[in-house]
Amino acid sequence: MFFIEFISNTRFAWKGLLAVSLCCALVVGTPPVIADVEYRRSGGVADLFDPLVVAGYRALFTCSAHFFAGRPLDDIRKIELADTAHLDYPDPVIDAVRRTVSAADKEGNVQIAAYRDSMGCTVLPQHWDETDAHHLPYVELGPAPDMSNVGFPAGDRVSLDANGYRRGYAYLADVVQNAFDGDSYGEGYVTISVLIIKDGKLLAEQYRSGFGVHSGYRTWSTAKSISAAVMGVAHGQGIYDVNGTADVPEWQFGADPRRQITYKQLFWMSSGLAGGGNNTYAVYFGGQDVVSAITSTELLTDPGTTWRYANNDTLLLLRALRHRINDDTRYMRYPYDELLHRIGMYHTRMESDHLGNFVGSSQVYTTARDLARFGVLLADDGVWQGQRILPEGWVEFLRAPAPTRPAEKDEWGYGAQFWLLGEMPGVPANAYTSAGNKGQFVSVVPDDKLVIVRTGVNPIGSTWDQEKLVAAVVRVIDEH
Repeated sequence: MFFIEFISNTRFAWKGLLAVSLCCALVVGTPPVIADVEYRRSGGVADLFDPLVVAGYRALFTCSAHFFAGRPLDDIRKIELADTAHLDYPDPVIDAVRRTVSAADKEGNVQIAAYRDSMGCTVLPQHWDETDAHHLPYVELGPAPDMSNVGFPAGDRVSLDANGYRRGYAYLADVVQNAFDGDSYGEGYVTISVLIIKDGKLLAEQYRSGFGVHSGYRTWSTAKSISAAVMGVAHGQGIYDVNGTADVPEWQFGADPRRQITYKQLFWMSSGLAGGGNNTYAVYFGGQDVVSAITSTELLTDPGTTWRYANNDTLLLLRALRHRINDDTRYMRYPYDELLHRIGMYHTRMESDHLGNFVGSSQVYTTARDLARFGVLLADDGVWQGQRILPEGWVEFLRAPAPTRPAEKDEWGYGAQFWLLGEMPGVPANAYTSAGNKGQFVSVVPDDKLVIVRTGVNPIGSTWDQEKLVAAVVRVIDEH
């Protein structure tokens, strides 16, 4: 394996040797069309059905699902690529030697995603081709330890019967199976997994056919909640002060009004910045770097006065963290060394752009078991098996209502990179949840130390009502 140390944001120096030669380009049919300029959009905003973005979407999802989760292209077509099937694009091409995926639009323009063991997949910028993949930043994390004989949640040994339920908890079967019927909790959804954990014990675990304990999937915006926990560790270590103004280096010139934005306002989605809200497709699928997207927007309103859901607010938190750490190798190791591996999340990858910036608003690939571990950490107030991981008071901060978005009856509220469910029917007052596109949820009911994980691949336009699942689980447990 090899390491890359950063010289600047755009140039890298090698240490060691590349294990696989990248000297020969893969050509299948018509040679790909490679742009000679960088792809940049203010705020990272792009049309989701722009041919370039669609090709990047198909390349990235195929890359992560195949190389990280080990799934075949036929199944990836049916699941991850279903939303683009009607466009009739050519099938992505998997290069097992280079560990890249090339996906073309109908004009022959190609987007390429490249995989690295520790970093997951990255869409290459438009001015690179597949032979440039060796420029991607990389740190060696080592193989995951064998945790098969270690009890859950730290490891993978569980006490479940053949049907996936802990002895005495088969009464959960109806609630769980309803989550797979495509109707009970929303119309037209496809559930991958449902896990229920109470007091750190796995009570129920079910998967869609083709998925299992070590099958990964994109978290979408549940990544925001994981990033918030990473930021919590850093605050506890004194790397930055959550009560201060955000240390975004691109804003520290002249009288830039964005210098007044605080860390808490970014956590609360209250920065006041312009942007695309949940649209950062140029970063996610177009190959744009994070920093050029998130630091290029202006203030629309005074910071702290309005709530506006924005991927860029999360990405700005991570940009500030990288600046404060001031050591790129440490930054790229930081989520793993300081949070994920400490709680057994060995099957999680925080994917980055081509300059090593974590795309922590959406692009985390993980398993349902790892999400369950994350939920157990939250349910235990940031303490993992007797060791405090998140600073005291951090979980309370994450689930306290944002000043600009308090919970209202029959509506979800918002905290700090988490959603609040306590005003929904049948849901305990202090329940909160992560929430990702297509139905990725880690929900916590603190008083019961109850964690409910649901992952899915809901097609565009379908819905998933997580609060109904939470209410149903709470009700049936209380009844027994």
